[in-house]
Amino acid sequence: MDVTGPESDWRSTNFRQKLVSQIDEAMRKAGVAHNKSSKDMESHVFMKAKTREEYLSLVARLIIHFRDIHNKKSQASVSAKNKSG
Repeated sequence: MDVTGPESDWRSTNFRQKLVSQIDEAMRKAGVAHNKSSKDMESHVFMKAKTREEYLSLVARLIIHFRDIHNKKSQASVSAKNKSG
């Protein structure tokens, strides 16, 4: 099956590298030490995904997961400041 155009670009190195960067940024903002690198995580998701939609959905869930961690940490530090002040 030869698919050309925008549907096949999700497998390209450039496209994947952009998502690795987004995962990396989300991890950095969350401030969590993780035993897997953003590249490893992206690679795992890439191997699991069978379609562009599935790939993007899995990457999005990963990024949301790290944003949730970041938000919980932010809320915890705000409530700690409020209690001490």
